[in-house]
Amino acid sequence: MFADAILLRRHDLVANPVARELCTIMTSPTGTTSAGFPYLRPAAWRRLRDWVPLLFAGGAETLTQVAAIRMAAAEEGLADDVIATIDRAASVIAQVTKTTAICAPADLWVLRHVTSQLRRAGYADHLDDGGVLNASAIADDVDARELRIDLRFLLSRGVLVRAEGGGHRLAPHAHAAQIFALPPSSSASSSASSSMSLSWAQVAAGHDVGADVRAALLADLGPLPPDVREAGLWSPTAREVCIGARLVPVVLGLASAGLSSSLSSSMSSGLSSLSALDLAPNDPELGEAALQVLRDAAVVDGEDVLTAIGKRVLSRGPGPFGIIETYRGYLDRLPEIWRHGRGGVHVERGGNVAASQAANAKSFGEANDALDAFCADTGFTYTVFIEHALGRGEATRQRLERSGQGLMYFGADLEDAAIAAARVEHAQGHLPANMVFVDNADIANAARVIDAIKAAGASCDGAVMVVGNGFHEVRDQTDARITEVFRAYADAGIVLLFTEESALAIDDLIETAWNTYHAAFRYVHERSGQHLRPAEARAAGALEDQLATSWTECATRGGYVRLERYCKRGRTIHPYPPPSGQNPAVSVTHFFVPQALAARLSPPA
Repeated sequence: MFADAILLRRHDLVANPVARELCTIMTSPTGTTSAGFPYLRPAAWRRLRDWVPLLFAGGAETLTQVAAIRMAAAEEGLADDVIATIDRAASVIAQVTKTTAICAPADLWVLRHVTSQLRRAGYADHLDDGGVLNASAIADDVDARELRIDLRFLLSRGVLVRAEGGGHRLAPHAHAAQIFALPPSSSASSSASSSMSLSWAQVAAGHDVGADVRAALLADLGPLPPDVREAGLWSPTAREVCIGARLVPVVLGLASAGLSSSLSSSMSSGLSSLSALDLAPNDPELGEAALQVLRDAAVVDGEDVLTAIGKRVLSRGPGPFGIIETYRGYLDRLPEIWRHGRGGVHVERGGNVAASQAANAKSFGEANDALDAFCADTGFTYTVFIEHALGRGEATRQRLERSGQGLMYFGADLEDAAIAAARVEHAQGHLPANMVFVDNADIANAARVIDAIKAAGASCDGAVMVVGNGFHEVRDQTDARITEVFRAYADAGIVLLFTEESALAIDDLIETAWNTYHAAFRYVHERSGQHLRPAEARAAGALEDQLATSWTECATRGGYVRLERYCKRGRTIHPYPPPSGQNPAVSVTHFFVPQALAARLSPPA
């Protein structure tokens, strides 16, 4: 008898629809990558993606049933090789569920705003009753290029499909109709959304926010729509969209108030459950509203105790949530952008600085590790360390811990808010005492940093520059322009380590569902005029015309040599080896050396 049939003889498993699906998935053949990580084969992955709930309470239930199946397998005395297969599958499912808890809410927050604004502007009316929304033909006063950015995002989340002859129509399932039937969110307007996470932070800190703000916070926190799920779909229900849209500002507010980590620590060390007063010391009604958001999102369970998923959301969520939410100014003004373009709308860089530091700390550590390894392998030495796209100076702080005050340190950024945040860190002793700050430094203008280094009496030849997700901020870039940017740094002799989120194709995003938050990341950057690129050359897929020229191609054309040995790839997006052999990483930390320096050092490839 097959292993899944043995397990499904048990009433406790066969009676649970989630367990029934998982029994088949977890007893299907698995594989192990060359790096030793387990994976599900494509058929099992797609069954997990489409038939097993992974969002919020669904994810919590899935983890519960995974544990039950592992226990049942041991009780039934299944063969060792079957137990090993089940354990590998359990590991994959747990990782996918935890990833979903961090990646999905930002996508859902964007989705709620975009669909609300389409309805508010009247454009969603074209989708009703099976109609087609064609950005090129909707009206004379609509910028089709701008509107297509939003439609591509909805396409990537399984809510729209491409219509024959051009344009888009609702995906042929109930979820899409449910989402567009939601009344427009009151928070998708500049009067409320622009300060929602800040308002929650003030509430969590015990401050009085006033009647108007209270009303705005409570406006979208009424009863959720029913959980009407159509079988065999990974795309979100209207209920899930609403939960995600509510969760993002609450979690960011708790993080801004310094409560995310403290609540997580307190509950780990003995606090039995959360209360409304833990979230809003002076406003029990708002505290209860926030607590209900956490319940709906399975951050806390029915007893208001922090769940395993909840602990991860509070600790890991503020980084990606914050990066996306700082672009809310664009989403608030979408109807204006669709008609008049995005001029005059900007990201709130102050919030983005903190979010970016939280999100990039790991990749900066990997960059510094790679730099140390390169020096050990080749005998390369340097005296100048530059951090561009500075934020709070996280890469520099890490380098200071390793190299001390003996280097010359430079921190550069275009945004005043970033320089100001770094100066605060400097004043607190977290950054090198001799650090030189270079303000108004557009990363596309290499001369700004090069001149500052020369003015300080140092040489750029053999200097090291670390950049965390900064090159994509070069606005309206062309392949030729970004190549020339790289050429300027290479000609100066600067060793370049930079991390960038890889541009992923819409086909990839649909196939991998919630296994990355790139759909929202791509959307907000494209919406604001920034330009993501693939790490290396790859095909675009069937749902878009082309992907941009890769970072590797542009840097190589600009005079750099890519040293694969020192590059670091993040998690790959497909949880199985795809037939094409292309399994792009969510992000890559690139290591480039100027051609002349590479020729002198002859480093290992």
